Amino acid sequence: MASTVSGSTAFTFQADPDTGTFKRRFGDVSNFFFDSENGKVLGKTFQQWLFGALFYIAFYCCIVALMLACGAVVYQTLDWNMPRLTAQNSILQLSPSLGFRPLPDSSTTLIRFIKGNKRQYSILQDNLEAYLLFYENQNQVTDTGAMVDCKTYNKRRPQLEWDKACRFELQDLGKKCIKQQDFGMRYGQPCVLLKLNRVFDWHPENYHNDSDIPSEIKDTYLPYYVHLKCFGVTPADEDNMGRIEYYPAGGFHFKYFPFRNQQGYRSPLVFVRFPSMSMHILVMIECRAYARNIRQNSVERVGTVRFELLVD
Repeated sequence: MASTVSGSTAFTFQADPDTGTFKRRFGDVSNFFFDSENGKVLGKTFQQWLFGALFYIAFYCCIVALMLACGAVVYQTLDWNMPRLTAQNSILQLSPSLGFRPLPDSSTTLIRFIKGNKRQYSILQDNLEAYLLFYENQNQVTDTGAMVDCKTYNKRRPQLEWDKACRFELQDLGKKCIKQQDFGMRYGQPCVLLKLNRVFDWHPENYHNDSDIPSEIKDTYLPYYVHLKCFGVTPADEDNMGRIEYYPAGGFHFKYFPFRNQQGYRSPLVFVRFPSMSMHILVMIECRAYARNIRQNSVERVGTVRFELLVD
């Protein structure tokens, strides 16, 4: 509202009766938190709060009970010793893949080291030693004692023994790929450890006829072995890779299969040694496992594994 006094304009303000004073507003807020006249806290009486709390307690108890019931039903259908889906119903579809060590960094498949520089390649050596530690004889034991000694088996084990694990003999990996020689890295002749990944109740099969054996392994194939062979990815890689040695020579013996979650089971191993690797050149290598019932697919990484070697 404006008024004129002695030629000048003055403004006066009239309080809005609906706005209320600070004291009134503070009182409204206080009443909301605790209304002593009506016995309300945060706008609700004690009985309302009690009924609300009881409702939510009962509601969440029902949800928890439903979850526990569903979990109990699921657990009743599970077998802790074998997967529910096996054979062609499993994600692996009875075709194992290969893995390799050393692999200190899972984000890369490059194995690079400086020849004779133990300080530089110690991380690779430690990775191999840590993995092989589980294969020491004193660590290959079960609750009932040592595992089955399978040295005498040249073919498959009798089916009656499949529920027990074979002890893997480290001496089968030869005398050139040992920690005392830094797994060949001291001399620029690296050893790469390969393993066949576990597939429950998978049985490797021999080729029925000589004509079924792939041409690349026909000269070295041995029955009752999952054969192993490594290649250079390109012709240049093949030249720079040089010759290869395998320990044991045959590959993965059938006597270590099938895997049935036996106590103390260890996957069989093969060391691949590269004694004539070219220096200062990156070499891409692919290794393949061979058996009549192993499917090989480099894209899907089934039955194969790829890695790179660089020796400086």
